Amino acid sequence: MSKNVGRFIISLDFEMFWGMRDKKSISTYGEHIKNENIVIPQILQLFKQYNIHATWAVVGFLLCDTKLELENMLPSELPTYEDAKLNPYPQIKTIGESLLTDPYHFSGELISTIVNTENQELATHTFSHYYCLEPGQILSQFDSDIKQAVYIAKKKYDKETLSIVFPRNQYGENHLTICYKHGIKTYRGNPEHWAYNPQNAVNNTIWKKLYRFCDTYLNLSGHNTYVAPVVGNAILNIRASQFLRPFSRKLFYLEWMKLHRITNSMQYAARTGQIYHLWWHPHNFGKNIDKNLELLEKILKQYKLLNEKYGMLSCNMAELI
Repeated sequence: MSKNVGRFIISLDFEMFWGMRDKKSISTYGEHIKNENIVIPQILQLFKQYNIHATWAVVGFLLCDTKLELENMLPSELPTYEDAKLNPYPQIKTIGESLLTDPYHFSGELISTIVNTENQELATHTFSHYYCLEPGQILSQFDSDIKQAVYIAKKKYDKETLSIVFPRNQYGENHLTICYKHGIKTYRGNPEHWAYNPQNAVNNTIWKKLYRFCDTYLNLSGHNTYVAPVVGNAILNIRASQFLRPFSRKLFYLEWMKLHRITNSMQYAARTGQIYHLWWHPHNFGKNIDKNLELLEKILKQYKLLNEKYGMLSCNMAELI
């Protein structure tokens, strides 16, 4: 690919309830999770319609079809978080035996549908939704986690794991070195702005959260686009540009601002030959499904226009290698 052609990158973090066990309960957020069975096929249909190449970063647990299979896949070292709520392994004892009895912790045929859809990359969101910067865990435990994430993707889908998205966007240089050792070539880094620096829960203050929320609607941190990184002997940082915040009925009057924030930065990337990287979780679309899919299609229509006018290309993360 020519370096002066803009790229539009989409990545999705597919984690079901494993990614929110410490923040939300099934009673309050279960509908979002179950509706991923409705949302993901519709997202894939839109991707096919607009020729979108996307990266799906999947928690390794979800590649297991049954509780027994998951129990037999556990890494040799488990995380020792100081905050016990962060540790998913004790929770395995309480989940259902399979999708038939537990729609919150098993993905069924969804991953197969993703893998079998053209131009979709199966990436990892770590094996256990691992938090790299939370107190208590150590590097050898992360190494064990990533080893298992790479192994199960190869075993179940015969896929090499080339890209990673870190849960809560937490990582350090040592974590990148471990990923590269296991064959991972790209990761989704954070925007180069103080509000988006990798941080643990303690340092993720209310003021940073408020800034990022406002940045959804107003261009506070800049376009967050960038020139394609040069491929070398290290893992590539495919930085995020913007989180696609889901539709809110309370803030419906701001939807046009959110759309303009995104499409304006996409246009800037297309004109300057840079990368624009949009991301979200499928469960974010699990409520107000029609409104969220409507917004996504408007964004994809903008991509189509930019493709025709400037030659902007849709790429998944691995395709930048």
